[in-house]
Amino acid sequence: MWKEDLGKNLDRKKAEITFDPHLFDRKEYWNLDLDKIEETVRSGNIFEEKCEKPNKLCFERYFGKENITYTVIVRYHKNFIEVKTTWPKKGR
Repeated sequence: MWKEDLGKNLDRKKAEITFDPHLFDRKEYWNLDLDKIEETVRSGNIFEEKCEKPNKLCFERYFGKENITYTVIVRYHKNFIEVKTTWPKKGR
């Protein structure tokens, strides 16, 4: 229920997406692609196990051509979505 309320208040397909500085510390280590992270937030599936009230959601998206799955943890704020952390894994 609370996850749907977040989606009603802020449309993830149109909302501004910001990145936590922590993410840039990990960018080189994980070889992260910011475009894939943004695409995961906008069109990924909700990963229920990592979600927490009141505003923490987790999204996952599989990119078939590269055979990689991105997991992205975000916090919903009033006017934007903040990417807190992310990590890729091989395959599904």
